[in-house]
Amino acid sequence: MSDQEKIYIDANDEDYVEEKETQPTVRVLAFSLGDENYCVDVHQAKEVIRLPEMTRVPNVPSFVVGVTNFRGQILSILDLHHFFGVEPRGKTRDVRVMVTDVAGELIGLIVDQVNDTLEIEETRIQEPLATLQGNVAGYTRGQISLGNEILIFLDLEKILQSDEIMVLRKGQS
Repeated sequence: MSDQEKIYIDANDEDYVEEKETQPTVRVLAFSLGDENYCVDVHQAKEVIRLPEMTRVPNVPSFVVGVTNFRGQILSILDLHHFFGVEPRGKTRDVRVMVTDVAGELIGLIVDQVNDTLEIEETRIQEPLATLQGNVAGYTRGQISLGNEILIFLDLEKILQSDEIMVLRKGQS
């Protein structure tokens, strides 16, 4: 084949690639409570740890599971199931504690299983359902449809500022 018969193709496709508009995204931590799937903004979850040994605290509401030593700090551990009326699965090997400081202090929240971290386009976050009632509606930022699953997008700050927790912080019963 002579040089005249060869066809040269310029592989520099910078000139031909349409600029794709990038959508703002939010990174979420997906987890399960019972049979339901939830998520929170990863900026609200400082880290995830295995369920530690805890010391039970007397005369506290049932959603306060106990306290533990977390790198030299006392960490209160709360059961997130309580706030959504979901029955806990018990202490399985998948149970995790999400550590957060959105309320100004470190608090651990028990979840049944941490599933994944996901990058979600903000446009995929739908407004909270009108059928949500009571505190659950106030704790929810919306929901995200992922294939056959729906993730309920929570706001940990709102949960940790609930009346029940505020009363506990003030030392009232």
